[in-house]
Amino acid sequence: MANVYQVYGNASPVAPLAALMVDATAAALDGLRTVTINPINTLVRFQARAQQRRQLKGLDDRMLADIGLTRKAADKEANKPFWKA
Repeated sequence: MANVYQVYGNASPVAPLAALMVDATAAALDGLRTVTINPINTLVRFQARAQQRRQLKGLDDRMLADIGLTRKAADKEANKPFWKA
């Protein structure tokens, strides 16, 4: 994307104002992106966490030992609500 100063040139009195407008617009769009994407990411993360915990409950003691977990530690993690990390 072209820099505002490249488009208008350094001598233009509009260039500093245009640069501020471009920066403000970019910041507003970033804010909008954050507001719309973060809830979606959160829901996806919650769903993945719930699925992983269901799978953890299904592992037998031998499989848990293979990944370095005790039954007690696995149960503690598997019984957490999906919204808790």
